Amino acid sequence: MAGGALIFSPKPDLTPSGGYATAVLDRHGALMRLNLAPDDRLRLPVSLPDVAPAVVTATVLYEDRHFRTHPGINPASVLRAAWTTYVSRERAIGASTLTMQLARMHYDLETRSVRGKLVQMARALQIERHYNKDEILEAYLNHAPYGGSVEGIEAAAWVYFDKPARDLTVAEAAMLAVIPQNPTARNPSRAGSAPARDAARARLLSQWQRADDLTPEVMAQATLPLSPRPVSGLPFRAPHEVQHAASRAHQPWLRSTVDLQMQETAEKVLSRYLDTLAPLGVNNAAALILDHTDMSVRASIGSASFFDADIDGQVDGTRARRSPGSTLKPLLYAMAMDDGLIHPMSLMADAPTRYAAYAPENFDRGFLGPLSATAALNLSRNVPAIELLARVGHDRFHAMLEDARVADMQPADHYGLAMILGGNELTMRELSGLYAMLANGGRWRPLRERQTDPPTSGIDLLSPEASFLALDMLRDHRRPDGLRRAPGKVAWKTGTSYGFRDAWTVGVAGRHVVAVWVGHFDGRPNPALVGGQAAAPLFFHLLDALDLADDARPAPSRNLNLKRVNVCAPTGDLAGPHCPQTKTAWFIPGVSPIRVSTVHRAIRVHTASGRRACSSGDDTHQAVFEFWPSDIARVFAQAGVALQRAPKWHPDCDMTTRGAYGQAPKITAPAAGLEYVLRGAEDEALSLQAATDADASWLYWFVDGDLIAEGPREQLRSWAASAGEHQLIVVDDLGRSSARTVRVTRAH
Repeated sequence: MAGGALIFSPKPDLTPSGGYATAVLDRHGALMRLNLAPDDRLRLPVSLPDVAPAVVTATVLYEDRHFRTHPGINPASVLRAAWTTYVSRERAIGASTLTMQLARMHYDLETRSVRGKLVQMARALQIERHYNKDEILEAYLNHAPYGGSVEGIEAAAWVYFDKPARDLTVAEAAMLAVIPQNPTARNPSRAGSAPARDAARARLLSQWQRADDLTPEVMAQATLPLSPRPVSGLPFRAPHEVQHAASRAHQPWLRSTVDLQMQETAEKVLSRYLDTLAPLGVNNAAALILDHTDMSVRASIGSASFFDADIDGQVDGTRARRSPGSTLKPLLYAMAMDDGLIHPMSLMADAPTRYAAYAPENFDRGFLGPLSATAALNLSRNVPAIELLARVGHDRFHAMLEDARVADMQPADHYGLAMILGGNELTMRELSGLYAMLANGGRWRPLRERQTDPPTSGIDLLSPEASFLALDMLRDHRRPDGLRRAPGKVAWKTGTSYGFRDAWTVGVAGRHVVAVWVGHFDGRPNPALVGGQAAAPLFFHLLDALDLADDARPAPSRNLNLKRVNVCAPTGDLAGPHCPQTKTAWFIPGVSPIRVSTVHRAIRVHTASGRRACSSGDDTHQAVFEFWPSDIARVFAQAGVALQRAPKWHPDCDMTTRGAYGQAPKITAPAAGLEYVLRGAEDEALSLQAATDADASWLYWFVDGDLIAEGPREQLRSWAASAGEHQLIVVDDLGRSSARTVRVTRAH
């Protein structure tokens, strides 16, 4: 193309053709990682107003003092260069203007020949015709080579001085300004390049002082030795988080929500802690810290060491799908409180139970007997949780997890009741989001990893009241060392997966959700991988090192539909007149199961015989006894606790009189809301169990009106069930009864 045609051609696009690198910054602007551009260059865009004035001055002064006055080429310099080259036979320098250099770099021109030089000048005139001087200078600063793979002043500032171009000092600006003229010899990443670079900088500063009247103080600072960081020293902080963020980035700048100070402190704590587990054969862990107020990820440690192939270090443990063990139990308890099934002090039975062919066990293979819902949750008892899931419905719990975007789940029936014990897998990020939901009053929102990600309103999956109570229950969970840190309490829960493959602890401390996992990515078991022993200490080491435990005050409850009432401590029900000990507990008015405790009853006793009297009289006196339902009494017996039973009725009392007291039997098996599936060819036996009042002795079982079994209340009975819908009725020996519809199907 002729020179004239170039001059009048359309306006050229001066964006570098190789694209831009991706700079990942933390929430405060610190560089975490600088990834290469598509053409393997380190190049970042910058506008002229975002470049330090000293850089502009130094660049123009060193490269093209007449830049502001010439039309793209400097005729005097061109004539002088031509004379030097073709008459004196010497190599000419200084003939190229900034615009000509921009043209050469942008169009990748070969300018050692006369024809190439003429094309370069024509391109310079073309650029000058369409752009003003500031736009040309900006384009030059985005193209200029600063040694090796570094191009552009913004990338150079970050690579060599770990700061944006707007923050460069006079000394740094002067050093960078001299590199483009000889980027190989003056490359800061090249060993031995400092003398050539410092000599050129000194010449520039001397010229600058004469031209710009730099003060002695500025000159003194500008001539101090500099130690630019080589390209090999670029940071790779929070590597798993950075790698994931950069893989999704389509722009040169990515501002992460990670706080590098928090990140690096957490990494040190995790590394030191794993040193203590090394003798046990445990060498890997992951951790995530989330600010639930805006759902931003503040720290993310995917593995103990990103570059350790022996532990598959490049696997991101915060995104790996693992069994959560018991860490989902607080969500279930919150759902149960929303359903009005329990409140924090409700009495729950930790005793042998069977659901068709499934007989759940506790982690320790033992049973503790009756205990409050709060104790059952913090002691992570499996049997009460299974019973609660059966009442809530495993399909509803499964649906809640899906609504909270727990991905890759099988249908609910694939997991059954074992879902609450870690039967389904999820990621640490999904688990942290569920705990953040509790901290945010039952509203689930997605995690934010970039500052530019807009906050979302989310969806309400639990009530604010149940969410508050679930966390309040977890605040009774003592630290592993038995200490509580004032002023606040941490709400936390442990989890251990089946076969000792995953140890978890996750909790809420003030505005932060903290989750830790300890284990091996290959899933090999280790008896040391118990949540309370392997993960909980790391959880609290992180809280202490980051001062998060001191900010662990619970959210205020004054705006919630909650009320504190006196309950009978042994039973968890509202305190009756004869309860020996009371304590305050939370209730959700209109939702929580509220009933007066009937366990402690005052009865009339014949003074002479010690038998229970049917009426009052001078020969009787009042005494208080505990009337525990049979299922609870059985649990006490299994736990080795002896109960003092009320005396037997006096022979003069008829059954009608006796039946007017106490509670009707309550069917506990078959469980309510479940459909039982027969898998054999013949009828299969279902267990029949009922909780009776303490004064009942004998039970009668009816199916569809036919008596099928009878016997002492403690005796377990079975029913040879057939497919269909059946009406099951139980009647005690005092004439009190209850009924339940049971659905039975046959597997195909």
